[in-house]
Amino acid sequence: MSLKTTTKSTLAIAISLALTPLAYADDTTKEEKQIEEVAVIAKKLSYANNTVDQNMIDQQAPMTSVLAIMDNLPGININEGDAFGGDDWSTSITMRGFAIDGQQQQLGMTVDGIPNGGSNYGGGAKANRYLDTDNVQTIEVGQGTSDISSASLDALGGTFNFVSKDPEMQESTTISYTTGSHDAQRYFARYETGEILKNTFAYISYSDSSNSRWVGKGSNGGAKKQHAEMKFVSTQGDLNITGRISYDDVAEDNYNSVTVEQFNATSDWDHLTWNWTGIPHFDQMFAEGWSTLRENTLGYLKFEYAMSDVTTFEVTPYYHKNKGRGDWIPPYIMHPVDANGNLTDKGGEAEFRYGFTDQNGNPLMPAEGCTANYSWPWNSGPGLHAACYDRDAIPVMSYRHTHYAKERTGFTAKAQTTFDNHDLVAGIWMETSERDEHRDWHKVIDARVYHHFDAKPYWTQYELTFDQETVKWYLQDTITFDDLTVNLGVQQYLVDVEKDDHYDSSKDVKVDSDSDVLFSGGVQYQLSPSTEIFAGYSENFSAIKDGVLERDASTVTEIEPETADNIDFGVRYFGEDLSLTATFYKIEFNNRLRFVSPGSSDADGIDYAIGTNGSYINEGGIDSDGLEIGATYKVNNNWELYASFTKNNSEYNDNIGDIKKGQTVIDSVEDMWVVSANYFDGGLRFGASTKYTGERGEADDFIVTDMNLGYTVEFTGNGVKSVDLALVVNNLFDEEYLSSGDGRGNTYYIGAPRTTTFTVNVNF
Repeated sequence: MSLKTTTKSTLAIAISLALTPLAYADDTTKEEKQIEEVAVIAKKLSYANNTVDQNMIDQQAPMTSVLAIMDNLPGININEGDAFGGDDWSTSITMRGFAIDGQQQQLGMTVDGIPNGGSNYGGGAKANRYLDTDNVQTIEVGQGTSDISSASLDALGGTFNFVSKDPEMQESTTISYTTGSHDAQRYFARYETGEILKNTFAYISYSDSSNSRWVGKGSNGGAKKQHAEMKFVSTQGDLNITGRISYDDVAEDNYNSVTVEQFNATSDWDHLTWNWTGIPHFDQMFAEGWSTLRENTLGYLKFEYAMSDVTTFEVTPYYHKNKGRGDWIPPYIMHPVDANGNLTDKGGEAEFRYGFTDQNGNPLMPAEGCTANYSWPWNSGPGLHAACYDRDAIPVMSYRHTHYAKERTGFTAKAQTTFDNHDLVAGIWMETSERDEHRDWHKVIDARVYHHFDAKPYWTQYELTFDQETVKWYLQDTITFDDLTVNLGVQQYLVDVEKDDHYDSSKDVKVDSDSDVLFSGGVQYQLSPSTEIFAGYSENFSAIKDGVLERDASTVTEIEPETADNIDFGVRYFGEDLSLTATFYKIEFNNRLRFVSPGSSDADGIDYAIGTNGSYINEGGIDSDGLEIGATYKVNNNWELYASFTKNNSEYNDNIGDIKKGQTVIDSVEDMWVVSANYFDGGLRFGASTKYTGERGEADDFIVTDMNLGYTVEFTGNGVKSVDLALVVNNLFDEEYLSSGDGRGNTYYIGAPRTTTFTVNVNF
């Protein structure tokens, strides 16, 4: 990577601090403050943050995605295609007007502090690809402002850090089985080794889960997933070593978004079909042809060394490999030609498409003047209507695959020391990644029979390789003056991304996506032993994604990275029975990126052949402000109550096409509240949680209630140690609602119906 001269000296300082002990540590340090992590409330930091507790984990079934666990935290709205998180395509996360969905990635995500490599559908992977719900310890959420050491290129609006559980000290084996609605079943096993070497403990786990799509019946698609994890921790003198590796292999059939009008007509159908008709125009909506296949392997080794009582150093190298594909079944075959007009199987452009052939396989054109037309589910033109051809014409289809592959290698390093009233931390994150993407088209062997396709593609539309190098450095000083704590930090991202077009070198492009030196700062003041106030400011940054480089190379060099300035003001109270946190925030989001499609409209339906056409542009920004409140109250030894409230106002601050200044941001939620109760008595536990989600554009507000009931029986002796029974019901009252939008503002995904699961867990 070519680093700019103006940053070299600063970067050198950061590397030096991260890789060597700081020389002036005072032997007589201040007494270390106890960081108090109250269930579901917050850590004592100068910015808004929340963590989940075991109650929120119990409210979800073990086969549920780990993303769903944090849905009840203030400010957060999680939506997935079904109650199990069985479809990445329809998954969305919104927080303070920022989103992770099919159109944008504006929130950072890490697993044990390791960057996830992006959360986008094409080549990215969210935390549910790396972590089983049974193995999650907690989730740390930084609303608006992230920890300065967080390793993410997407953290415009905050970060989510998913923390895996550590191995137990005693040898044990856990086996569980889950069964439930929509053919759901899951097998899980985890073996805790106990002490295998001196001060060394480990576990290994495996799960196999599957479920059908809840929409429709019969041959309706679904999700199948195999997942494995291994983790060890070892303490050898002043050195702590942690190693972890996860493997995830999933095949998912997608859910489709619908308009409000379609939902009002049929609230339990996403307009995908489950019977093969032999009519390509209808069969392009066959659910099993809308698929996501992914494999992800992520491993890291973390070395933490105590150089003295006041100085520590850690370094964590990691490796990630991702591969997979996304499927669609267009109701036609393309006729691609090269620059000279000759038929080609690589690159070029589609000269025309055809939906019917004669008995010899020759393309047929519709009869002259034919006006016969399809109108459901959208207009595909008269060229695809059987009435425009002789009765012996043969319908044809394609099976379109977009292949994704990514390899990332990197490390994070951090040094921390204390002297006088200063806590200093300095660190660096470096990563090199290569991502390959290509799209090929296969002929469906006989569209009249089924979607079986020829393994050899008839056309590879494009083939791209993206190389990216990332460096982030940071410095932070936390200064304590009795009841007042002040922290000051600086960080910078230096990102180079380059595209290699294997078929057309004129489309190669390279972009330096470097940030300015970004400032963050905050204060905490302890009003009393139980009450503190805080205020924080941060300059957040999102690097230009390699997906932007897929498009028109002539416009890419004009793109500016997205930025956001975040301000938090808040109060925290930690009483004997009541814990509460309230935060007011204000955010200015600039240089928002939007994809401009090349002349298509939603009325035309899916543009399967869009390829790498279109472009991204910076347009205006978003202003957000709001209030987040979260509280936990311990009624007595048996009952605990939790509540959260969110008021968010996110508006566009410029006129953007059809969007007007002051208009509410697409898919952002203005009002949310949660009320939850949990009961414990010996081995019995019970919980119920109700969440209200306000209007989003044309989608109405809705209320969903979840319920869980569990009982644990303990045994003595050398055999079975415990048996746990758990019942979870999501959407208890079977509410019909539209959950999240697809990021475009005109269609939404249908919320999952009542879903029940029952789990038997045996520990021995």
